[in-house]
Amino acid sequence: MPRITDDDILEQTYMAKLRGILTQKGVLLEYPVDRAAIDVGVHLWVEVDGKKEAIGPRIWFQAKGFHDTTVTAADFAAAETVTTPSLELDHVRSWYNAPEPVYLTVYVEAADVFLAVDVRDFVDRRGGLAKIASQKSTTFNISKHATLERAIEHMPAHRSMRVDGPAWRGRPLGHGIDPLRSVLAPMPPKLFVDVVSGILSAHDFRSAEPSGALNAERPTVLRGQMHLTYEWVLPMTTEFGFEEGSEFRIEGSPLHAQGDVIVVVDPAGDSAPETLEIDIRALAMATDIDRVIVMSNNQFTPAQFGAWFGGLRPDGIRCEPQDLGSLTFNVLTATNVFLEFHDRLEFSYVNYL
Repeated sequence: MPRITDDDILEQTYMAKLRGILTQKGVLLEYPVDRAAIDVGVHLWVEVDGKKEAIGPRIWFQAKGFHDTTVTAADFAAAETVTTPSLELDHVRSWYNAPEPVYLTVYVEAADVFLAVDVRDFVDRRGGLAKIASQKSTTFNISKHATLERAIEHMPAHRSMRVDGPAWRGRPLGHGIDPLRSVLAPMPPKLFVDVVSGILSAHDFRSAEPSGALNAERPTVLRGQMHLTYEWVLPMTTEFGFEEGSEFRIEGSPLHAQGDVIVVVDPAGDSAPETLEIDIRALAMATDIDRVIVMSNNQFTPAQFGAWFGGLRPDGIRCEPQDLGSLTFNVLTATNVFLEFHDRLEFSYVNYL
């Protein structure tokens, strides 16, 4: 006769609990056949105008459980981590390489608690798959503070991206638009400063100003440090067309900035050094900064470009200003920024990879 074991009862219990928790967060996802080493998934809800819509990320779970006789209440109270049962490396590799996040979840019956870790993040922080590649199995030591509740708080930040489209320099961008030969259309000022804030954040720009906030109604001048190298290309140095009988096109040389900089963000796109409320020359000299980055919500006329490019050079200040022609490069190559705003961005000129 078929027999129901204590392990079967424990699994039925914790899977019912897990499904009950996830049901409050989104639409449950199930595999009809247990051949993917994944127990359950959830398509997270997002609040839109007071209503829940299943437009959040999809998250997957593989669950394990410990009887209260295996990990006792005293064991759990005394420990800092809980060691999972043995995990087949092929399963770990599959979870790590999955196109959407997979969480390994462990139920501790004695404490009536789920612990949960993002498999890819967990493996990466411990040296990556290569560190355990020679093994047939492994275990995870999960902090008892890594609760499912804490994991669920973070899950809305997950984002999956298609990588099967055209690549740029071997990099999937999440779109097929040529970042060197496309131009964004002018944006509403609020959208422009939000996009620029995203670009600055992506390059870990740290403002030395008290607020560091960008103003959508007038130019903002920020002094600070670019902790990650900021790179851009001027479209005027890039070849858009093809020579007869050739598919080769010259790419403009990239410009770079890192370290101490002054950033000017112009939501109207009509400023020049002389029109700013702040004397940018005096600020640069007083702070010993010789690099100015200008981000303008417009396409420069020759006079505007020249005012920035040449107007500060007599004072020893270097400035290759960016209008929408070159800012497009930064938006399209900062994938997370593009994905956040893509449904509100229009183009005045677009080429595809």
